[in-house]
Amino acid sequence: MPVSLPMAEPPKPMVHCLDCARCCTYVAVGINAPTRPKHATEILWFLYHDKTSVYVDGDGEWCVQFESRCRNLQPDNLCAIYGVRPHICRTFDENTCEVNSQEGTSHTFRAPEEFLAYLQQHYPRVYRQIERTHTVAEHRPKPVARG
Repeated sequence: MPVSLPMAEPPKPMVHCLDCARCCTYVAVGINAPTRPKHATEILWFLYHDKTSVYVDGDGEWCVQFESRCRNLQPDNLCAIYGVRPHICRTFDENTCEVNSQEGTSHTFRAPEEFLAYLQQHYPRVYRQIERTHTVAEHRPKPVARG
């Protein structure tokens, strides 16, 4: 009898910089992982602000992202100052950017509810420490029914 082997998923197609320009539409700053109550509540504070999200990449690096389009990004996604762009812009690489990265699983949190559900699952001790004193009841994950 023939044996059916699992098929590997084909790699997702590469998204080129000029088709995306995502990295030119926000400013990201590294932050502490929510390993302590203070760090977790700082993340909540970020998420209480409009046009702000928190991102954890596949390597476990945490960033707060402020949606703010670069003044030099033109409508065709070309950079108006490409030849003299800042050093940080020169480090972006379409092979390793957040859109094309093949490293681990990343998460983007745009609302306190999303982050608290993640915190409860991945950092339960920290979640329990802040649940009653630093969170709004409507933002907390719904209890799981036990049967």
